Amino acid sequence: MTVQNLSRKNTEGCIANGLQRQVISGLAGGTTARALLASESGSLCMFDSAAGQIYTLPAPVIGLQFDFLVSVAGTSNSYSIDTDAATTFIGGGVAAVSTTVAEGGDSFPATIASTVSCDLDSDVTGRLVGTALSIVCISSTEWVISGVTHGVGTLATPFA
Repeated sequence: MTVQNLSRKNTEGCIANGLQRQVISGLAGGTTARALLASESGSLCMFDSAAGQIYTLPAPVIGLQFDFLVSVAGTSNSYSIDTDAATTFIGGGVAAVSTTVAEGGDSFPATIASTVSCDLDSDVTGRLVGTALSIVCISSTEWVISGVTHGVGTLATPFA
């Protein structure tokens, strides 16, 4: 298959049939950490290794966007989305769904002034299959996250 880049040289726009986005899957070489690149904006980043994976966001540029999907339930290790620096923050929040019917669901805000990580590090914070998150850069120091986490039992915030 041949993939073609679209140009923004035409002020009238363009037509894009058959779009395909990049999928970042299975961190290579046995490593569990990967720094995302600004050029990978728009990618779907898979949490697909039970041994755990950590994605670090690139330096903020307004408009960058990444989606994350848990396709393999995590075990004793963490799935994590981290900012690039202690001065780059995550705001927004997530809805959380419990697979234990009696527990129902909850929602958890990310504090824009202090949150630097979304840690899906246990069954109660969302490392189960079906967790789907989207994060968008809105300023030179801020990202906004939204989505749904899937957990079990009494749910807890994934934000640190």
